[in-house]
Amino acid sequence: MDKKIKRVLIPGSFDPVTIGHYDVIKRCADIFDEVYVVVFQNTEKKGKGIFSGSDCLEMLKIAVRSLENVYTDITDTLVVDYAKEKNVDFIVKGVRDTIDFEYEYGLFAINRSIGDYDTIFIPSLPEYKHISSTFVRDMIKYGRDITPYVPDGVAEYIETKK
Repeated sequence: MDKKIKRVLIPGSFDPVTIGHYDVIKRCADIFDEVYVVVFQNTEKKGKGIFSGSDCLEMLKIAVRSLENVYTDITDTLVVDYAKEKNVDFIVKGVRDTIDFEYEYGLFAINRSIGDYDTIFIPSLPEYKHISSTFVRDMIKYGRDITPYVPDGVAEYIETKK
């Protein structure tokens, strides 16, 4: 009997990628055969970020460079269209709290209705619960050290962008 390859898609803006994002990606890489981590142009977050989509993609590449079954990309398509193109089995979203869950559940309902995709929710580990991209952007804005909040190499990349 042939083993079916399980592919998942982790969509996000990753502006910037945090250690919380990395933790979810790593956990998925340990469970699934192929993990697609993709920068999507989020219309609700447009203008709120500080990095270009290509910068976010570069930070993702730095973050996951040691994970052999993780693939990075950037797109402006719908999540379900990208999922279908890559033949993924599930969409994965990390959630830190009930606010994240409510927001992501709404997106699950949309993706389920237009693309028939289920979403797997992975809860944040307690030590990462307070870390968000918004928090990291604020730390950058006020000149604080972001090294504890982003994957190895990402803070150095961000320094080159100042």
